[in-house]
Amino acid sequence: MEKRIHARVICLIIAFIGTISMTGIFFLSSPAGAVGSKKLKVGVLRHCPPFSFVDEKAEILRGFSVDLAKLLAGNMGAGVEFYAMDESRLLNALDKGKINLISGIMIRPGSIHGVNLIEVPIYVERKYFVNRECLTVTCYKDLPGHTVALEKGRRLAKLVPILENISFLTADSQEEALSMVNSGTAQVYISNCRLCSLYFIQKAGLENIKEVGMPIETVPLALAVPTNNPELLTSLSVAFGKILENKTFDVIYRKWLGQNVQYSAWNKYVKFIMGGIGIGAFVLAASIFWSLTLKRKVRQITIDLQRSEQKYRDLIESSPDMIHLISSDGAVKLTNRIALQKLGYNENEIISLKLPDLIIAEQYDEVISFVKTVFRKGFRHKEFVFKSKDGKRIYVEMMATTIAGLNAAEPLACCFSRDMMERKKLEEDLIQSDRLAIMGQMAAGIAHEINNPLGIILSNADDVLHNDLDTETIRQSLESIERNAIRAGKIIEDLLSFTRPNPSEKTPIDLAQLVDETLLFLRHKLRQNKIKIEKFFPCDGLIFHGDENLLQQLLVNLVLNSIQAMPHGGTVRVRAFLQENDGKRKINLEVEDDGIGIPENDLPKIFDPFFTSRKKKGFGLGLFTSKIIARKHHGDLHVRSKLGHGTVMTLELPV
Repeated sequence: MEKRIHARVICLIIAFIGTISMTGIFFLSSPAGAVGSKKLKVGVLRHCPPFSFVDEKAEILRGFSVDLAKLLAGNMGAGVEFYAMDESRLLNALDKGKINLISGIMIRPGSIHGVNLIEVPIYVERKYFVNRECLTVTCYKDLPGHTVALEKGRRLAKLVPILENISFLTADSQEEALSMVNSGTAQVYISNCRLCSLYFIQKAGLENIKEVGMPIETVPLALAVPTNNPELLTSLSVAFGKILENKTFDVIYRKWLGQNVQYSAWNKYVKFIMGGIGIGAFVLAASIFWSLTLKRKVRQITIDLQRSEQKYRDLIESSPDMIHLISSDGAVKLTNRIALQKLGYNENEIISLKLPDLIIAEQYDEVISFVKTVFRKGFRHKEFVFKSKDGKRIYVEMMATTIAGLNAAEPLACCFSRDMMERKKLEEDLIQSDRLAIMGQMAAGIAHEINNPLGIILSNADDVLHNDLDTETIRQSLESIERNAIRAGKIIEDLLSFTRPNPSEKTPIDLAQLVDETLLFLRHKLRQNKIKIEKFFPCDGLIFHGDENLLQQLLVNLVLNSIQAMPHGGTVRVRAFLQENDGKRKINLEVEDDGIGIPENDLPKIFDPFFTSRKKKGFGLGLFTSKIIARKHHGDLHVRSKLGHGTVMTLELPV
């Protein structure tokens, strides 16, 4: 207890000595205590606390800059007389010699001509203060379109390079400018001194203001002396050196800029500080625990993602189809193992190629259009022919779709290509089987066609062998035998040509001629079933490219179906015409009959394989193979029918 009393007494003595020292210092600095006969006329900024301001109670000028000027004048043995003005008026007064120096000016060294500066080791920040509802201003580039409050005499050219489209409101003081921002009259105030602005905001209780952005600049507090007074500059420099050396500068610094430091705060707030440390330690421990838990979860998620990636990779690799991941320009980004095997490339080779490079040259334009359509519409399918590294052709059906959820900067599409070689072989075998079935249906007619010339041959041969004929008659009989032998051979050749599997070859075809040859082939069947044929063709003919054998097979199927639909005879009408739609021309060939028609429930199924409504009279392959042939020619086959009112089969072929 006694030690504590002694400590307090010592503290009081030190405080008393400090107070007496300060009183002596400021007494010596005042005009009354001046040793010299000259007074220094000192200019200071008005309304710039804590550097210079008028104490409202005592109505005297106070602040750091005021005390600094007094301290320097006292060391120089001079009196002091103060003049409080705004910055521009201070500089004007200094230039005209109305004042000797400025204490506490805030300008960049070298920014004003005719003035020498003595920098004080105090730096002030210039900041933006904005209304709380202004969310778009953080630097001078954001100022256009806003209203800026500005004190009279402020210079902004260096702080705001862009002055266009900025509205300015002039205020008499910094307090008024801040009040404008607080009320919303202006949105922005560019503070010359952050510390001063915060003082006014706290003093006036301005709650609608906030400071934003980084400091515009940091400038030193300075003493300004005109360049034409080097003696004063020298005297001030010497005096300033003395107050730095004897620590009196530190006294006024702590008085105005360090007055909020309370060393007794530790004893007062030790419990709160220790509590805060405890809470901080708990938060730190919780953060470490959370971090470790998060790391475990991230590790588990990473493992799960790797497993998921491997699962989908295995799924892609196990697919029997070729899979290519492509970008919008067709570049191959990823492919599966089966595609590498079939095309003969390794992974490094194939990712350096584009999808059109893998397709035969004849389909180059088609695959370019295909890729564009996929990325525009999201999905498309088409038949293509791949070209392997060794030149082998692979017929595929390609389906492509865009992939959702990936990086939008590089859209991707996945192409699934199914090998159609086996399917094409099955289709060809099916078409050949259909031909043989057609031949079986026409066997009786073919036999009748052959019997006619054979009978003529036999009759003429008998005449030559058993009758005494002259030379001319014998010659005529032999010529008849020759003609009918050629005729029989032609019938057999046509039959073999129809049933023989030929490689697909597209040639120019006259549709009218194709129909005539097909109907000639079926003439006995038509006569036998009392069927009349009516043909309607345009005068100028219809020429297109196609496989003549396959199209003849398709036409035979359609006519035979019409014959079978009219067991008591009737009329088959064959019509052909040219149609144009959206700039695309196509040939329509219609085969119409007066038969029994097709039930409405059967219409969706008539092109299915092995579907037939004639029990024990067919295999249900005719229309199925006809549909395949139409699609091989990039066309289609349609049906219109009504039970009891006949059927119309329409073949569409592109020109």
